[in-house]
Amino acid sequence: MNPSASGWINKHFSHLQHTVLDKKFNNKQYYLKLQETGFIYAHSTKTLTYTDTSPINFTLEELTKINLFDALAFVYFSEKKEATKKQFIEDTVEFYQLLENESIWKIKLSFFKAKPEDTLEKIIQHRIQINESYIQKNFSHLITNALLFVDVLAFKEYLTKQKHPKNYLIELESLITNVVILAFQKKTIKDKYENLVLKLLESSLRYHKIQPQPKKFEQLNFKNFTNHFETKYILDLASITIYSDEEIEKQEYAFIEKLGNQLGFTTTEVDKNITRMLQFLNAHKNEISYFNYSNSIQHFYKNTNRMVRVLIMRNKKRLLKEIFESKELVILLSKSTHKDLSESEKHKVKEQLLDICKTVPSLAIFILPGGSVLLPILIKFIPQLLPSAFNENRVEKN
Repeated sequence: MNPSASGWINKHFSHLQHTVLDKKFNNKQYYLKLQETGFIYAHSTKTLTYTDTSPINFTLEELTKINLFDALAFVYFSEKKEATKKQFIEDTVEFYQLLENESIWKIKLSFFKAKPEDTLEKIIQHRIQINESYIQKNFSHLITNALLFVDVLAFKEYLTKQKHPKNYLIELESLITNVVILAFQKKTIKDKYENLVLKLLESSLRYHKIQPQPKKFEQLNFKNFTNHFETKYILDLASITIYSDEEIEKQEYAFIEKLGNQLGFTTTEVDKNITRMLQFLNAHKNEISYFNYSNSIQHFYKNTNRMVRVLIMRNKKRLLKEIFESKELVILLSKSTHKDLSESEKHKVKEQLLDICKTVPSLAIFILPGGSVLLPILIKFIPQLLPSAFNENRVEKN
């Protein structure tokens, strides 16, 4: 299943049914599992439907697509237990069509005329992207929409109350931005992260713009957000906000505790929630974009390295077949494993690899203008695919 190719929803759905929908999770269980994927924290590191898959098989963007689709399906089938896949897809497209009419960020609606599955795939692709180029200029690798779970909350509201979720979304986004700004105000030292995270937040908003003067905590209205998904999500966003500088001060913790109590959580529950967040961030901090943006060259290389590896592994069989049909390339690659190639030989390897890339559609990126920059990364991974006989110097691990 390739989430970047057309038709992935139909291929994915049976797996979703088996691994998630048939498990009959309640809301608390599902949210906890979704939290562990990183989707709640705006950085998906895995999915619930493909937990045993190698990390290289999906990109961040693809993991985010799967998690958004799965979360929408979970709330839908929790509400409509006897519904079919066809009804789910059609109702989800209708829901997004309603939202798009009210969004402050307009897109072309031509894809709403396609088949429901194709339409939903395009909608999800659009939804996971941020709205402005500002973030892309500040990060050299992919940033996905930081507030995607808001879609899930609005979908749940729409299904439960059967009315347009516009007012709900405006109120929810307003509350979220207020809470995040108030969390930042608890910091003793204001730093680069505040502006950065606020820009990321602002770029993810769809129905509300950040107001210059936030309300005081006592003025915030939480009474319309009482279900577990809503309260946990608001608490999680505030928690990750105060940790953006990688430490939690006394007054910041006091704010989170106060917020948690206001949302109906005990102090013990708040502590456990912070612990889960810290466990996730400590395990994945080096991958998360809003903690890593100072060294743009390093992150460009890391992201490109990952992208090339994904492309190679997905096209492994076809790539190896093409390589072995080129006798001269096989000889040069074999030689390169135990001896340095001359400049002319290196040039031949690059030329012949580019010719091979022309025959594998998914590798067309290498023959585009500037694609030659990726060739060293492609060449780096080729030896890992070849039989061990190619490398006389390889040390076998016990």
